Amino acid sequence: MDTDSPPSTDSMPVNTIRVETALSRYPVHRLARKGSIKIEVNESNERGEATLKWKVSYNSEYGQPGPLAYKLDTLIINRRIEEARRPIPRMLKLGSLSDICRELGLADSGKNRSDIKRSLFQNAFAGITSRTEYRRNDGTEQTLEAAFTRYSVILTGEKLPGGKKADGVYIVLNDVFIQVINGAMARPLDYDYLKSLPPAPQRFYELLSFQMYAALKYDRPRARITYSDFCAHAPQTRHLDWEHARSQMNKILKPHKESGYIAKVDYQDTTDGEGRPDWVMLFMPGPKARAEYRAFTKRGGPSVLEIEPLEFSPPLNAADQAERDLVERGVTAAVAAELVREHAEEKIRAQMERMDWLTAKQPEKIAEPAAYLVQAIKNDYAPPKGYISLAERQRRQEARQAKERDAAEKRRRELELEQRKSTLLKLAGAHIQRLDPAQLQELEAEALAQAGLDMRLNLENPAMAGFRKTLMTSLLREFVAAKLERDQVDA
Repeated sequence: MDTDSPPSTDSMPVNTIRVETALSRYPVHRLARKGSIKIEVNESNERGEATLKWKVSYNSEYGQPGPLAYKLDTLIINRRIEEARRPIPRMLKLGSLSDICRELGLADSGKNRSDIKRSLFQNAFAGITSRTEYRRNDGTEQTLEAAFTRYSVILTGEKLPGGKKADGVYIVLNDVFIQVINGAMARPLDYDYLKSLPPAPQRFYELLSFQMYAALKYDRPRARITYSDFCAHAPQTRHLDWEHARSQMNKILKPHKESGYIAKVDYQDTTDGEGRPDWVMLFMPGPKARAEYRAFTKRGGPSVLEIEPLEFSPPLNAADQAERDLVERGVTAAVAAELVREHAEEKIRAQMERMDWLTAKQPEKIAEPAAYLVQAIKNDYAPPKGYISLAERQRRQEARQAKERDAAEKRRRELELEQRKSTLLKLAGAHIQRLDPAQLQELEAEALAQAGLDMRLNLENPAMAGFRKTLMTSLLREFVAAKLERDQVDA
């Protein structure tokens, strides 16, 4: 089962937002306009031990956070967090209710202002019970086991912490939330693209970005999410029959195909851990996804701290992983299983890597990639002309990045030295200005005694008489600046 997207303009994102990777992968809002949906994710290991718990409870007076509350969190509050930089302050100003209306593209009406206020309260009262692990920006693993709300809301005219009157809508980040987002890794997203999408496709973009970045970074042909995982983390109603599931996903994927974020979609039948029907969704990165990745990782662009794949299932062993990777490249499950049984994993991985390189560099040479890959493994094809292994490409990239870092560090040190020298010369000039004639004469004698031969000859040369005052001023400033620097070192 597959579906292709039409070609699209390869446009670079210019308005980037960085979103923490610890909590944003888990659901807080129902994305349907009406009704309610149970927001809960639980996972266990093979021994039945709970490895993940995520549950969101809502306040009965204000209701379950819905699509508008989701837009407020992802487009307004996340933007304020991005603008504040880390460490993020506890209190953030959102603006007036009218400002928020305009930023969300809503008419500045009494109803919309009232809806925004109610949605803010829905978010503020959403209680999260969590047991999960996430990676901090220093690379360490952290466990979050807590029951918490994320922030409090202070409306215009109410008192802020400290006693001042609020000149707009503010949020005050709660302890657990601010600790997580200050320490968690972050990933970049195209803010303008986020803003253009309806809630369900927007959430899909947030979730798929984990896998899409991983696919592009590691030269994988497709990103992968199971239908059941998407429904649990969106959250969406999960259907157990193919027709309803396909119809549901077609609506969600439509804007991503039209934008060129997704080039092709394949579905593969499977079952979940309880034996219920499920589908593996395989997404070929489109020109927009590739443009995003280039923009987010190019020199001088937003830093991608880490790519954390959206992996909700337990890790696979090497053979199962190789089998799954073959299936992701279009090989049928039966043939993939046969290849894994009959050929060494190293051989399979080498041929997959070479085929990925060929399809990226010379796509016209492979009409049927899956069939080519099967024959390449069986017949042990030699590397194509011009082929560079992934390990070598990564080594070269790391060497290039190390060289760029060294060059940047050298420029930083040179600039620091220039700024330091400029500051010392200014201080020296100010010091010289304060000297009386006798002190100035004494300083000149000391400076001349230590001056180089060329400088003394220039000062004594009758032809340079017109420049003697300028030369002496320069000599004195350099001499005093050097003394100041020595004094600072000795202090």
